[in-house]
Amino acid sequence: MYGKRSSWTWLGALALLVGVLACTWGAKREGAQYWWEERGPVVPHDSFPADCTLCHQGETWRDIRADFAFDHERETGHRLEGAHAAAECLRCHNDRGPVQVFAARGCAGCHEDVHQTKLGRDCTSCHDQNTFRPTEQIAMHSRTRFPLVGAHAATECFRCHSGAQVGRFQPVDTECLACHTADLARATNPDHATNGWTNDCDRCHIPTAWSGQAFNHSWWPLTGAHATANCTQCHAGGMFVGTPNQCVDCHLAEYNGATSPNHVALGISTDCADCHGTSTWLGAHFNHAGIVDGCVNCHLTDFQGTTSPDHEALGISTNCEQCHGTNTWFGAQFDHTGIVNGCVTCHQTDYDNTTSPDHAVMGIGTNCEQCHDTVDWNNAQFDHTGITNGCVACHLPDYNGTTNPKHSTAGFGTDCETCHDTLDWNNGQFSHPQFPITTGKHKSFDCIDCHLAPPNYVQFSCTHCHEHSKSKMDGEHDDVNNYVWNSNNCYACHPDGKE
Repeated sequence: MYGKRSSWTWLGALALLVGVLACTWGAKREGAQYWWEERGPVVPHDSFPADCTLCHQGETWRDIRADFAFDHERETGHRLEGAHAAAECLRCHNDRGPVQVFAARGCAGCHEDVHQTKLGRDCTSCHDQNTFRPTEQIAMHSRTRFPLVGAHAATECFRCHSGAQVGRFQPVDTECLACHTADLARATNPDHATNGWTNDCDRCHIPTAWSGQAFNHSWWPLTGAHATANCTQCHAGGMFVGTPNQCVDCHLAEYNGATSPNHVALGISTDCADCHGTSTWLGAHFNHAGIVDGCVNCHLTDFQGTTSPDHEALGISTNCEQCHGTNTWFGAQFDHTGIVNGCVTCHQTDYDNTTSPDHAVMGIGTNCEQCHDTVDWNNAQFDHTGITNGCVACHLPDYNGTTNPKHSTAGFGTDCETCHDTLDWNNGQFSHPQFPITTGKHKSFDCIDCHLAPPNYVQFSCTHCHEHSKSKMDGEHDDVNNYVWNSNNCYACHPDGKE
């Protein structure tokens, strides 16, 4: 009676879904199988199977079975995706004619082309089946003759395409003035019209911003300090046409005022870029290639101003290249070959300024070569051969500056050689003569174990650590003359820590 599944064409099956809605008059219902009467009549389904309960339930024709389902892909071979999966059946299956005819036309079979073919017939280049909202417009626009970058990428389409709100995208003029005529009229600082700037906006402007740092100065790049300079510093009076572009045109005063060296007197070129950069006027780097002598012609002031050592006072030659290179004036390397004494002739100031130790106060001789070499002034090696005591004569500041332990507070003597040697001041080894800290149970003790009140190392305690009590020791020492219960007396009788 019902026929076989093969007799249910996919069109007939969907017609069944449509036909059952003939009785669903009234309010709009949810679900693909329902239909709102205001959209028109349903399709009669006289040819559907006679068993109405396949789709309907109850005593009225209004209700569809809760378990009713139609596998569109299995029954028709056409899968419904995205928004199509939730669309009402009658939106496609209606009295217009066979649905296959319209499906063969693609998107245009059901959807009106609001663009009126201006954007082509391939709807999927902008739309997908989930929503009609277009996607990737910026990327697609980049394939046109006017890629959207900067501020243009955030501009509403209708600002350029007047019919964009209803899908009309007529070709438009891509010249800047097609949209920016009003901006040109407002441009008075500087006055574009006066300067003749009435077209080709992109010579100066870029899409990122219309003003400020977005100004395109590519024909004369603004780098360094020029990037922050006010336009009027070069373009006086708001006039931009014919502005000179040589450094000296703006910096003649700096050229004339240069004294180190004197540019005018030495006839140095006015092509400032040969030596100067745009970040700062100072710190110029002159190309010394090929210049191997005659430095003093430019650097006489530098020669006369030296103090360490004083070149003029010492009669040092003006052939600067003997000590100086061309990369930097400082860090000169004097050739000390053959100079084995008489250092103080040049280094008197260095001698007078010493503090560790103070050479003049200590009466250290001016024969510098006894401790210093010609490689590095600060790596002096004093020969302590024969010096076995009297260290404090030179090292009193070191003695007073000690903190671990503080020698003066602890009562340490100034006979430094007791603990220190002449190789390294910081590797002192303290010895406790006749004291058990170096033997037996006491050999691994730290100072703090016995000296309870650092940094006063004169004080020490034996009684705080030993387990015996005063009363017990008093009884055991009743035959000891001058016995007193304190650490000093303990140590006097037991210097080796033994009973």
